[in-house]
Amino acid sequence: MTTRIITKPEIPGKMKTLLLITVSLVFLIPGMNAQSQSDFSYAAPAQLPEKKLIIWATQYYVHEFTSNGTIPFVDKNNQLLGLYGDTCDFCMAALEGTASITDSSGNVFVVNFADTGDSVFVDCRKCQKYASSKLSVESWGKTRWAVSSGFGDGVKNYRLVPFRTIAVDQKTIPYGSVIYIPAARGVTIELPNGEKVTHDGYFFAGDTGGAIKQNHIDVFTGVYTGNPFSVLVTSNAKKTVEAYLVEDMSVIGELGRVHVK
Repeated sequence: MTTRIITKPEIPGKMKTLLLITVSLVFLIPGMNAQSQSDFSYAAPAQLPEKKLIIWATQYYVHEFTSNGTIPFVDKNNQLLGLYGDTCDFCMAALEGTASITDSSGNVFVVNFADTGDSVFVDCRKCQKYASSKLSVESWGKTRWAVSSGFGDGVKNYRLVPFRTIAVDQKTIPYGSVIYIPAARGVTIELPNGEKVTHDGYFFAGDTGGAIKQNHIDVFTGVYTGNPFSVLVTSNAKKTVEAYLVEDMSVIGELGRVHVK
C-alpha cells in the first residue's frame, strides 16, 4: 500500500524526513499499537484471586484474503464496500468476525461483523468446510460489515489485541474485566511483528460472539491461525481449565488502556 504525504513548502527538508518516517511507522504498525515483551510480562498474582471460574476455550482470528469472487461485502445500509469474496472466504470471515481484505491495487481493508441483515448473499453450506457444521451457518450468509482498522473491533469502544482479547458472555465475565489463566502462563507466542514472547496468563474481556455462552471464552490470536494454547484452547466444553477474575486495578487499568480505541 502506498502512502502519499503532502507537506507544505516551508517545512524544512529535515523535518519532512522525520514526518515521513513517523507516518510510515504508523502505517506499518497494525492498530498503531506494536506489542513488545513488556506487554506480556506481568507478574503472576502473589495470591490467586478469590473468584475462581471453570472455563473452556475456542479460538478466533482475522481471516486474510484477496478481494475476488462475486459475493459483495456491504455495510449496514446495504451500500457496497467494493470488496468481494468467494463462498468460503465470505463465510470464514463471517465466522471469525473480522477480515483483512487486499484489493486489486494492493490496498488492505479491515472489516468487522456489523449485523445480520435480511438479504442472503451466499449459502455457506456450499462451502465444503461448513457443509455439515452444527453451527448457525445459515445466518453467516446474511452478514453485513463495518470498515475497521488494526486487527478489528470488539464490544463497546474496545479494539482487538492479539493474544490478549477474549470474547465472553458478559453474564459470566463482565466486559472490561481481566482474567488470569494459569494454563496460559509460560506459553510462547509469536506476535504480529514477529517477536516471540512468553505469555503472562492475563486476558481482557473485550469482545463477544453469538456462540459464546456461560463459561465459554474465545481467544483472539490476530492473524495467527495456529493454536499456541494447546492446553487452554481445546474447543471442547468438557476440557476445562481454571481461571481467576483479577482484582488488581493496575493490571485492569493498563490492559483496558491498551484496548480502548
